[in-house]
Amino acid sequence: MSKNKILVVDDETSLVQLCKFILEQAGYTVRGAYSGQQALKIIKNEIPDVIILDVMMPGMTGIEVCQSIRDEFGHERPYILMYTADARDSTRESCMNAGADKFVTKSTSPFDLPRQFEDQIIES
Repeated sequence: MSKNKILVVDDETSLVQLCKFILEQAGYTVRGAYSGQQALKIIKNEIPDVIILDVMMPGMTGIEVCQSIRDEFGHERPYILMYTADARDSTRESCMNAGADKFVTKSTSPFDLPRQFEDQIIES
């Protein structure tokens, strides 16, 4: 079975919908979540292969979500790509310390997102 399930987590509805559209066109099965809490509920039911996770969200930050996922599932799966407008080095460091696999700023177009993780999920 190929790894092709992606969860996009961002409090900006339009960005989740845009990413979902782009990734579905690239052949992935995509779900969206609009909060950290919603993402964790989805993950408990079905672990995606890739999570594209915003950092700055109300309630539970992406860093907290990332740490929670790593605490529960370890580092083997899922692949976590932090996708944020916060380009500070301290934010990058916090994301990586929480267990993120990659840090990408939102200056990277959503159309380029598949290139950020494809080499990590083709291996199955």
